[in-house]
Amino acid sequence: MNRRSFLTWAGGAAATAAIGSRFGRSAHAAGFGEFPPAAKSLALPDGTRAKRVLEIFCYGGLSQWETLYLVRDYGKPGGPFPNTQFHAMDHTAAITNCGFPTTEIGQAFGADAAGADVELGLYASRLWNRPDVTSRMRVVVNAHRLEPHEAAVPTALTGRTVGQPGAGLGAHIQRYHLDANTSPSRATPHSYVFATGGLSSDNVEAAASTGMHSGACKPLLIKVDNAQGLTDLLQRSTAGNRRVAHDALTSQYLEQYNERLRWPGSTTPVRARRASEFGIAFGATKNVDAIAAVLGGNIFAPRADTVCGETNTSDVPLMSIEAARQLLTHPTEPASYVCVSDIGLFEASGGGGYDTHGGHVVTTSRNFDNMLKALLGVFNGPNESDPTKLSFDDTLVIINTEFGRTPQADGFDNRNHWPTGYATAFIGGPIKPGQKGVYGSIGPDGNAVTSVDPAECRAAALLALGIYPFSAEAFATSDVRGAAGETDGVALVLDHCFGWES
Repeated sequence: MNRRSFLTWAGGAAATAAIGSRFGRSAHAAGFGEFPPAAKSLALPDGTRAKRVLEIFCYGGLSQWETLYLVRDYGKPGGPFPNTQFHAMDHTAAITNCGFPTTEIGQAFGADAAGADVELGLYASRLWNRPDVTSRMRVVVNAHRLEPHEAAVPTALTGRTVGQPGAGLGAHIQRYHLDANTSPSRATPHSYVFATGGLSSDNVEAAASTGMHSGACKPLLIKVDNAQGLTDLLQRSTAGNRRVAHDALTSQYLEQYNERLRWPGSTTPVRARRASEFGIAFGATKNVDAIAAVLGGNIFAPRADTVCGETNTSDVPLMSIEAARQLLTHPTEPASYVCVSDIGLFEASGGGGYDTHGGHVVTTSRNFDNMLKALLGVFNGPNESDPTKLSFDDTLVIINTEFGRTPQADGFDNRNHWPTGYATAFIGGPIKPGQKGVYGSIGPDGNAVTSVDPAECRAAALLALGIYPFSAEAFATSDVRGAAGETDGVALVLDHCFGWES
């Protein structure tokens, strides 16, 4: 590996490993994510907070009508807005040879803010017989006005639009652990992002963005379909047996340069972001062995899967979710956050797993069912207590997407982008049976009547972990619709996303 290639990787993907670096600490007396005295009483109790977050990003724009938000009376032939929402498509192709129910289209879940009965749709039927999961679930209506993937994806993943210094959840969580010094001797990241597939301009890697945080807060970004490349980099094969000498020489050069950045008599270098990030990257190189040990040799082993009689020899969502399980349940250095990009078992016509500008029924039904199968497979079910699996008691799952799909068909079997009313889901963590339900509402025309902004969902995930979300580096109270101040903002987020009323 040449110097430029290694430093490019180290400064980005592995910068998180520089835990304890003087360049990665906050200069403020109070650490990032600490609750101010006025809001401490609103923090979730210790026994209800999540210990970890698994986010599944349904890349491409998941259709809400057949999955998380079915109102069967909307869009019926002969009624208002006929042949829209679920009724816009012939779902025979989804049912054929796939094991989906043949006599029912949904299962009752809860009433929305308008009083409509929301059901979990046909393509989510894998959840119908899992009350242990659905009793810990909230469906939250989101809305924004960004139709291109290039703008909607970073908004969904950071809560900020393109051009603003938004950070992904992984960076916020990494920063919190750095400032709290929760694991002083830890050499591996707290946050990982599996951003695989798609077009680079779609900005899926925004999940690993650092925003206003330092480079030390960057999650470890892994391309699951090129995991061997990361493995090769971690081996530092070009340094070979001269690795110790290489690191000593680089350390000397770094110290000499930092000395030139100090005023006489000062021990702190002047602000020099590039030099600081180089120091973080160099610190990361010393921890590659620890990262390699946590990742293990076969964490990204190819896995084949068959859905509806069609086989794919590389089920990337299954590989990613299984890898997330291993990282989140690691016995000594468990991750606190893993984001998985669900690109589908079979790619959608427009890219990703869900950008269905053609073949909507076949693609969405198979890919969403495949994701649910993989997700449920890494969690303990009823009467199961496998320590290598996750538990909804202490893990928050987020099923996220950049927007939904149009309520009307776009052609014979296509749907277009629809950001003005779509659904995300939170499962487990602080959501108990008493908090189950729906927040917001989507009307018969497909537009949201009551909704949250994507930033509010990001703030909710931080609150689930006991991290205060309002700061210059994270979110503002204006991101929470109707909030009169920070304490009111906390209360509204907990109510909307988790059903916790203060």
